[in-house]
Amino acid sequence: MKKNFYLFTLTIAFFITACNKEQMSGVSPFSSEKDLIELSFLKVNNPELDKDYKATIDGQAITIAIPKGVSLKSLVPTFKVSENATLLINNVGVENEKTPIDVSGTSVINVLAQNKSNNKYFPTVLLVGVTQDLQANSKTSYNTYINNKLYIDFSTAITKTAFNVNYFEDAYNARAYADFDKDGDLDMIAVASNAFGSNAVDVEYYKNNVFQFVKDQTVFSNGTPKMLNARKVIVADLDKNGWLDVVITGSGFDRTPFSGETIKVLMNVNGKFTTKDLGIGLGYFASVTAGDIDNDGDIDLFVTDNKAISKFMINDGAGNFKPELSIYPSTLYGKAYFTSELYDINNDGYLDLVTGGHEHNGASTIVLFGNASGNFMTSLMFTVPAVSGFGVVVDIDFIDYNKDGKTDVLITRTGDGKLEQGYYKGYYLQLLKNNGKTFEDVTKTVLANYVDENANRWINMIRVHDVDNDGDLDITSDDKFYGLSWINNSGVFTKQ
Repeated sequence: MKKNFYLFTLTIAFFITACNKEQMSGVSPFSSEKDLIELSFLKVNNPELDKDYKATIDGQAITIAIPKGVSLKSLVPTFKVSENATLLINNVGVENEKTPIDVSGTSVINVLAQNKSNNKYFPTVLLVGVTQDLQANSKTSYNTYINNKLYIDFSTAITKTAFNVNYFEDAYNARAYADFDKDGDLDMIAVASNAFGSNAVDVEYYKNNVFQFVKDQTVFSNGTPKMLNARKVIVADLDKNGWLDVVITGSGFDRTPFSGETIKVLMNVNGKFTTKDLGIGLGYFASVTAGDIDNDGDIDLFVTDNKAISKFMINDGAGNFKPELSIYPSTLYGKAYFTSELYDINNDGYLDLVTGGHEHNGASTIVLFGNASGNFMTSLMFTVPAVSGFGVVVDIDFIDYNKDGKTDVLITRTGDGKLEQGYYKGYYLQLLKNNGKTFEDVTKTVLANYVDENANRWINMIRVHDVDNDGDLDITSDDKFYGLSWINNSGVFTKQ
């Protein structure tokens, strides 16, 4: 017992002696380690980011890459420092993955060691991503369509269809208008559909000859292009040569096995078209829209593909395209989207994507807001309220109906076969008021006779324009043959 007591006393004495020697030598028992090992800004903690961004640490210099347009004043960091060290900004402690920090100024980042010594780090923010373009809308295919001013009864231009029958409402669902030959008037390209047949039909060109349309297939320099089930035609100058080119999407045979169809691109030189495939193979390509999505000066494409992945096609500047899957959210892959438009709805200099299709098959109608990263994110998304029975979206348009300076959204719907509403029967116009980052469904308060459950046909295309020349925007069918119009009177529409 005395022996054990002696050993315990000796151990305590040795420990006290060692501590005294350490204090006498000036060596602190606390750690002096104070390194910043890693610094990142993760999307999970910063929903405005499109992905994770890891800073580069080089000595005492830190380079932080953040997309343009993202607020730098309240980013939540994820970091790793030396054991027992603390990270401070402006002498305020930062808790990992919890405390927002401001990296917009020239703040010094301090790492405080356990012994109260510190290391200073000097951050530099590198803004990356897409540059703003406040004229982005002027480069979209939608802008070309909405400003074409061609509002006629198409039965006066096309008296007989490709199948030699009298013109009818859905004879040419795929069509576009522009001054393709630069003679000062608007010409037309139209494609009939043989969706349940085996033979593709000719793409037809109608030259405007003093307000009389004359069919002219000589404009196709390498043979007349053909489509089986053309769904949409858009117009844009894809190679920046000053002549308007054409893109035609199709979905192919519209029953099992849904074999698909290629996308045709008609490149225009001096009013003559050379046809090529877009280069992404066969697909159920129900729509295409165009705009300078990366603001690099050329026009890119977005195509919906119900067979696979809807995707952005990036232009090399000469009208050649490659898919870039990272731009479109992967959670939306394989959804039944059939219509789409690109437009800068919130006027921030980045194009927004509105897309819809078969809501009853899981494809909610959505607005994906563009941002400086160049990638679309579901965290920056608005979901359009569904309409019971009218779950098929066939057209998307934009209109400042009440002249408040904000771009509102007009959705054209038809029946989804649910409840008592027939499949692709009837129509429903849904007007969404822009309230900034969200939209309010004002259909029932400002749009009279917005629904017709008994109409045998849907409305395949809507036109927003000032049809009565009173200074506000009205709503009509694209083809006057339909005879549908809603006249705007101080933000309230009356059906004529």
